[in-house]
Amino acid sequence: MTDQSKALPANPEIAKAQAKRLRTALAPDHVIGHSQALEVIARIHGEQSWGRLSSLLNGSANVAPPLGADVPNVSPKAPGPKASSDNHVEQRVLQALWHGLKRARDTQVSPKTLAKTKELQKDEIIATVAIEGWLDTLDVALGGMIFDMGTENLLKISGVATVSRFQRPKVRDKSVYGFTGLRPASFAAILIWLERLGFDTHPEVFYEPLIEGIKLSKYIDEDELTCLWHSKETKRFQTREYFVDTETKITGVKREIVRGRNGLTIDIARSTDPLELIESLRIYR
Repeated sequence: MTDQSKALPANPEIAKAQAKRLRTALAPDHVIGHSQALEVIARIHGEQSWGRLSSLLNGSANVAPPLGADVPNVSPKAPGPKASSDNHVEQRVLQALWHGLKRARDTQVSPKTLAKTKELQKDEIIATVAIEGWLDTLDVALGGMIFDMGTENLLKISGVATVSRFQRPKVRDKSVYGFTGLRPASFAAILIWLERLGFDTHPEVFYEPLIEGIKLSKYIDEDELTCLWHSKETKRFQTREYFVDTETKITGVKREIVRGRNGLTIDIARSTDPLELIESLRIYR
């Protein structure tokens, strides 16, 4: 059993800071990604994975605060049907996206990026977890943001769909399997969507080898059309994304408007208590 009072950091941010220090200490002799460092930190603290450690640290927020501490005025919704909204995302996704936007910066395509691209493009369907690893080659903060929000949530808010490939059984096969992932154009469409939010993701590196095939196709899907549009677009595209937490009742909200990268505006509403729960996040040009 884990001794939370002695072994664990006080909150996930401290654990992430430890992971960053670990990566700095190992470089340049040993280079590891953000997600790898988090997994190592989890094991150092006696947990099997970062997911397990993160759950324990997030759960510690439910422990009674010391006397005299300010208690956040946040209460769950009354029982009943869940609120449904196309732009609803989980609180952890909002937090990860907000922190990522604050750290967004210019990136450079490295030989590692090109090698990773060539490796992934060999596959007809790319595993969704590859998004994090590819972005790590540009900026580990970008890969870390995807790790924090979860690739399944990234797919949900970006609107990019996965496809499933079924391995047809042969005469002597006793088992069959299916594999779910992303077509190469869909992978590039996610990079384009992140670029619209102000992240420097270089989607053209991924879709450039696909463009000629897309032009020759009689029928193309939405993600292929997105890649074709991006390759021809010379002006700054309009952006208007709106994300909201409709599952948490947040009181005492303050609104802040900040400037993002490339002329974008970020409008965020979050609670005034120490948790700073995000009620809504708007990104627009």
